[in-house]
Amino acid sequence: MVKDLNQIADEEHVDRTTVIIKLIAESIQNYKRDMVLRKYEQSKISISKAAKDTGLTVGEIEEYMVKKGYRSTYSTADMEREIELLKA
Repeated sequence: MVKDLNQIADEEHVDRTTVIIKLIAESIQNYKRDMVLRKYEQSKISISKAAKDTGLTVGEIEEYMVKKGYRSTYSTADMEREIELLKA
C-alpha cells in the first residue's frame, strides 16, 4: 500500500499525506452518495432530494447511478400513463 501511495504521489507531484487526505475525502464522498442512493432505491427520498443531499445536480446523480449499475424500474407503460394524464 505504501508503494502505491508513493507512486500516486509521484504521478500527482504531491506528498504522500496529500494523497492520503484526497483518497479519504473521495471515499467519504462516495460512501455518502451510496447511502443516499440506498434511500432513493427504497423510495425514502426523491431523485431531487438525492441530488441535493449529495451536492450534485439531478443529471449528475443520475450519471452516478448509471455508473454504479442502477437500473430504473420506470417502464414505458409508466411513461405512457403519465403522458395520458398530461393530456387530460
